[in-house]
Amino acid sequence: MLGMTLTELLLGSPTMVVLMICSVITVSFAVERAFYFMRTKADTASFMRELSSKMQGGDLKAAYAWVSKQKHSAGRVCAQCLGQTGAKESDLKQRFNTAIELEQVEMERNLSVLGTMSNIAPLLGLFGTVIGIIRAFADIARTGAGGSAVVAMGVSEALLTTAAGIVVAVIATISFNLYVRRIRTRVIELEDVREEFFSILWQLGAPKRQAAAKAQGGRSAQHLIDAAQDSVREPAHAGQ
Repeated sequence: MLGMTLTELLLGSPTMVVLMICSVITVSFAVERAFYFMRTKADTASFMRELSSKMQGGDLKAAYAWVSKQKHSAGRVCAQCLGQTGAKESDLKQRFNTAIELEQVEMERNLSVLGTMSNIAPLLGLFGTVIGIIRAFADIARTGAGGSAVVAMGVSEALLTTAAGIVVAVIATISFNLYVRRIRTRVIELEDVREEFFSILWQLGAPKRQAAAKAQGGRSAQHLIDAAQDSVREPAHAGQ
């Protein structure tokens, strides 16, 4: 590259060493997040159909055991609540929301590093270029050798750090934006899972609610009958 090997370029510019480290960090975290999202990907529609079938079968312990074995985000958030179905609905919803927030935190892990690299890599590259140009002109002044060819060579070598910084920033920015969008989509899916989960619980509790309503209705009717009988007895006692 411009008459210089990579080793010579790295030895001649400490900024290039820093940018090389930044590139390794950027690629490592980008690949790590890619594997994470592939590992936790799930067909939520198929998952909820299976979960609904198991829950409506009446064996919530078996449903909980099955959900606990799932490795994706939807399975983990449902497992947090399925083991606490005896709690109040408001408490369950709070628990589910907390589980979604924890999953979002896990999804966003290391994204701050990618965001930082996308911002500082171009600045590091520009810094290296400025230092390189300063050194080039200092060498020209010290040796007395000049001419446009000498200046152009020094400047072109100095600009390599800017190019390297831009490459690192592009990789980091693309990865960051891609994962932010994927997180947004995943969170929306988990919110849909939450609504469907509570819809299933509501359906499971419908027979109990109907029985309770009938019992309450019977007590209310009997109360009205007793009140009516008491109102008839009172005038009779008054007449006596």
